[in-house]
Amino acid sequence: MRIWKLTIALTVVLGLAVVLTGCEGDGTEGLTGSDQVGVDNYDDLDFNQQFGGLTATDEEEAFGDPYLLAIGLQEENEASDDPLLVDPEVLAMEALAGEPEGSGEQPRPRFTFLRITWGMLDGPVDSNGQFDDNEDLLDWTGMLRVDRGIVVVRRVILFERPFDHLVYPRLDRKTVAWFSHTGNHYDGLLVEIIERPLDQVNDLEPNMLHFVTGPYSESIPVAELPELDQFIPVDPEPNAIQFTGFRLTDIAICPKGFLSGIWRSGDDSRGKFRGRWVGLFGHLHGFIRGGWGVNDAGERIFVGKYIGKRGNFRGYLRGNWEPVPEMPGHGVFRGHWMSEDESTVGCLGGRYFHLLERPNGGFFMGRWATYCDNLAVETIE
Repeated sequence: MRIWKLTIALTVVLGLAVVLTGCEGDGTEGLTGSDQVGVDNYDDLDFNQQFGGLTATDEEEAFGDPYLLAIGLQEENEASDDPLLVDPEVLAMEALAGEPEGSGEQPRPRFTFLRITWGMLDGPVDSNGQFDDNEDLLDWTGMLRVDRGIVVVRRVILFERPFDHLVYPRLDRKTVAWFSHTGNHYDGLLVEIIERPLDQVNDLEPNMLHFVTGPYSESIPVAELPELDQFIPVDPEPNAIQFTGFRLTDIAICPKGFLSGIWRSGDDSRGKFRGRWVGLFGHLHGFIRGGWGVNDAGERIFVGKYIGKRGNFRGYLRGNWEPVPEMPGHGVFRGHWMSEDESTVGCLGGRYFHLLERPNGGFFMGRWATYCDNLAVETIE
């Protein structure tokens, strides 16, 4: 486990956050200025090389991939209209979390970010990059509630509004309700759970998250959400639900967030992945693309490239993947992301699921963090 001192970590963030993460920016920062664009061969990666033969060059927007372009076009449609985003109490507590720990005497709130997606998580797209829906819609209308604290909806993922939408006025500050229907795609929410200092008293009953829909319902202790990286199959197949969480006291100083996309299998020993890289609040930072396989030493390796929204090089990806023996088609991946000069900036990790009969061969979901946030890094590594 890497633990960097704050002074070193802040130097990393200040020097590389704009180049590599964009800090929720527009994706145009950090252009390499290279005359070569899209020169890497993702179909013939060499897993014996450090980054499979990939180079620190710019790419076409979204790698020129129709699926990623379609995902990118959803950015504006995923904006949340939750009135609690501008609530004075919420803004005051987020301001506390924007200060370094130990900088004030006031007790700090605790923040848990939870990304939930449901439906066909690797739903297909047609030749125009649009989601290929069908008439057999699955009704996911439901609600999410915590026993104590405040729930803020940060992003509304792939809702077909106005048919799918959040329910207003909200029942209370602890509850979010929605109408959602999926066919050959998925919907989801990125929520921020804020526990005030009084909500964290040790002798209280465990604070529970209650998730209720027609196809699936569950109650989970909020304290367990940060370690949650859970995939649950739901009838009718291949529908599923995915929970991915973060526990934080710092939500502004050190960049971190989520990643998701397609994990396609060529066979049991190699394949490809492609997806999006988003910030903690769900805003699109860019895209990732690469492959996974086995090198000559028998190591299970994945390599890839992270680019901004306009195609500018942001970083290399490298790590290991491992199947879960008791769950065919399931596996985990853990690795690092590195700058152009190959300096390690942060970590990433998550779960993948692949079967050749699935619409796009499989999917992955996970998290990333820079090495200046020990709590976020511990959640991933």
